[in-house]
Amino acid sequence: MASRGEVQFAVIAVLISVVIFFAIAPIASRQFAHIPAFIPAYESALVVCDLITSVMLFAQFNNLRSRALLALACGYLFTAFVAFAHMLSFPEAFSATGWLHANTQTTGWLYMFWHGGFPLFVILYALLKNGGRDTGSGSASGRPGIAIAVGVAAVFIIVCGLTFAVTGDNVVLPVLLVSNRFTPTMTAVVSNIWILNMLALALLAWRRPYTVLDIWLMVVMCVWLCDVALAAVLNAGRYDAGWYAGRIYGLAAASMLLIVLLIESAKHYARLTQLSVEVSASNVILEELSVQDSLTNLANRRLFDTYLGNQIAIARRYKRSLALVMFDVDAFKGYNDHYGHQAGDACLKTVAAALRSCCRRPADLVARYGGEEFALILPDTDLIGAAYIAETARDAVAQLKILHKRSATELHVSISGGVAVLFQETDMTAEELILEADQSLFQAKHLGRNRVVSAQPELVAPPPGKIPLGISKVLTVSS
Repeated sequence: MASRGEVQFAVIAVLISVVIFFAIAPIASRQFAHIPAFIPAYESALVVCDLITSVMLFAQFNNLRSRALLALACGYLFTAFVAFAHMLSFPEAFSATGWLHANTQTTGWLYMFWHGGFPLFVILYALLKNGGRDTGSGSASGRPGIAIAVGVAAVFIIVCGLTFAVTGDNVVLPVLLVSNRFTPTMTAVVSNIWILNMLALALLAWRRPYTVLDIWLMVVMCVWLCDVALAAVLNAGRYDAGWYAGRIYGLAAASMLLIVLLIESAKHYARLTQLSVEVSASNVILEELSVQDSLTNLANRRLFDTYLGNQIAIARRYKRSLALVMFDVDAFKGYNDHYGHQAGDACLKTVAAALRSCCRRPADLVARYGGEEFALILPDTDLIGAAYIAETARDAVAQLKILHKRSATELHVSISGGVAVLFQETDMTAEELILEADQSLFQAKHLGRNRVVSAQPELVAPPPGKIPLGISKVLTVSS
């Protein structure tokens, strides 16, 4: 819908047009210089403006499936085609009598068809729009390409028919001009056309609510009324003040809606760009949330699985070592039962922060594996290095001195850890590496908790046709 500022700007444009109209009206019949080249220059610009406007409206119809927009697009295409025929047939513009086998009445009647046909399309637009929700149905909306092609073809045929009817020697319509001066018939015909334009404006004003297109189409019709009044009602003939002023009003009317459509397109593009930036930022946030544990802000199980698989592939390709450490908070169920779930959550957050502080390399990853279980993925780290980092992490949690009265082994919260390294000579999978670390963690629990146990793989002689097997040799690192 049109904003208050847009409505005010449109009203200002109408007021300026009206003021200029009343300033020119008293001298509308004053004869000015005879400049035949004015018509080709003026109508070339007008045809280009109307064609661009028509294309933009057809594009909007293609997106919105609005039959009202289709009608208006055909209206602007109609004015472009008729104006082009009017320009070619105008006497002394390209030849003494004009092209298209024109006669003395051709341009006058083409002007009547031009300025009487466009308001009919505007009336059709106003009738088809439905409170700003004029999305059509049927073939026009279901097959917009066919509807546009039919509309263009229909307009072209209509303009060709009208042009043929007023050219050549078989003219049956009344005489409008004699020696470049208007006849009484011309005054009567153009007065009816002026009333038709007023009807189109009234119908537009009646069909609420107003879109930006509606507001500026009403401005166009106001300027169009000034055009008809100056160029064919208040003046006396061609090349007087009203005739020139009316043509300038016509060019202004053709330009106004085009400028508004271009501005609105620029605004929509800016909004689309901003929306794209916001969506991209939201996608980044969603991606982070999808791989982040909501409680501890560590990597979640999804990211852990993906990252471990990638690091195993990298380690194999470049013949590097890879270590995995699995941690478990000792007697955490008893801590939760005694202190409550909120205290349990706070405990996990604190433990997670301590584990994160022990991983200083960019490639190291700390993840919440599940529940009170955590994992460290340590690329390019051998067994000794991994055991050292694991022991550092265990000590960091111990230094927190979080009171744990339900622990059977310690007075404070502690963790147990199991270390495993990737065995290069076998096709060890991520699941097998996790299993090795879990077995070491089980040994740490079995040996009394609050300690780190490493699983050191050793090669054994394989059976014929089999790959070497890894056997875990349990090494207690600390307690």
